Amino acid sequence: MKGKKVVFTLMAVALLVLPTAMTASAAGPGDPDTTITITDATLECGSTATSQIRVTIANQATDPKEVRGVEVHLGFDPAKLQVVDADGDSGNGVQLTVESGLFDGDLRIGQNLVDNAAGTIVFAMAQSDGTPVLNATEKAIATITWECAGECPEEPVTTEVTVTGNTLMSDPDGYPVVADCAVNGTIAIPACVTTGCIEGYVSPQGRYDFSGVHVMAGAYEAFAFEAYTDASGYFKLEGLGVGSTWEVMAEMSGYLDAAASGVEVVAGEQCAFLNTTTLWGGDVAPQPEPDNLIDILDVSYLGANFGTTEATADVNGDGVVNILDLTVAAANFGMTGPTLWPA
Repeated sequence: MKGKKVVFTLMAVALLVLPTAMTASAAGPGDPDTTITITDATLECGSTATSQIRVTIANQATDPKEVRGVEVHLGFDPAKLQVVDADGDSGNGVQLTVESGLFDGDLRIGQNLVDNAAGTIVFAMAQSDGTPVLNATEKAIATITWECAGECPEEPVTTEVTVTGNTLMSDPDGYPVVADCAVNGTIAIPACVTTGCIEGYVSPQGRYDFSGVHVMAGAYEAFAFEAYTDASGYFKLEGLGVGSTWEVMAEMSGYLDAAASGVEVVAGEQCAFLNTTTLWGGDVAPQPEPDNLIDILDVSYLGANFGTTEATADVNGDGVVNILDLTVAAANFGMTGPTLWPA
């Protein structure tokens, strides 16, 4: 039997001998080896995941016995798992999805019932015609759709779906075919993701190196998260709470601020992405600090420092105040910040 891969925890799933006179012995005439397998799943709270009930049958060539029906009893922890109803009809209870992987004839469903309060599942099916089933390898008879019960866990959780002792099979004459072995399923529930991220690009006007822009995120102008752009202008704000919206502000000396509001952060690896925004240059006059307005005070300040290395007047950061800085300020004369981040 193939090994099973489980996210977060790799568990060896033991073959369990069911407690109703079941023995995993070599098949003899009229006695096939049979296994009930519950497949593993990884379930993230807030979504669903599926596992299947699968049947394996191995007859010897001499006097093989056909399997015509299967009855499976399962148990699960209702404090961690709940089963989602397959047909959405509350009038017939919570049910599994019927699969025709084992039987290709007309299916007769004797029982399809989930008790989410008790953590039990009973599923029984038979076929009235179709191809005789003498051998099969992990053929599905039903699919279980899971969702989390209760709050999302703060730490990863694993829980088992167990095959219980009333499980059995039947031949066409109503004689029992012993279910020799059972492989329980493991459901892995990762820890709840409560934080997300925002990423994007900022390009300060007139520069080739876009590093050093201060980017902040917060709510109601209380900016609690910050990052700085790299040479390409890329930034990434991490650790932001999910399920809410954030304000984002980008600032750099000599430039008008840029702002975005209502940025939604969701759980998962995908960051909220902001399109590239340009920081417009020329806001240089100290009053005692730039005022997010490019006006005559800024142009006068540039003129007073023209030809010097005064850093506060050097808009493009090339080490000298010259015509490049004055041209930018003149082109943006009258602009105010913060400017809006492109949608």
